[in-house]
Amino acid sequence: MGNSSIRTRGLAHIQNGLIGAGIPVLETELNERDAFKAVFSFQQTLDGLSAADVPNLDKARLNVLEFRHEVLERITVGQGGREEIENKTSVAGAA
Repeated sequence: MGNSSIRTRGLAHIQNGLIGAGIPVLETELNERDAFKAVFSFQQTLDGLSAADVPNLDKARLNVLEFRHEVLERITVGQGGREEIENKTSVAGAA
């Protein structure tokens, strides 16, 4: 089993290319974890899995929470969230 904190050179190269092109990327990565594979094997959500059956389930859940937090943070006001879209629509409609 590989270490989930190891980033491949390929991934780093792709991410640096995106950043260099001005394309925003998420900082939180969904690491390759047994728990994410178990979601499909057991046909359950992470919350439906048992720590007795899946190693490091707590780390997988934390990883998802961190990812969710960053995604929600990015889609709030100032990052293209609903209020910013509504303001652009109302300005466009006023013209």
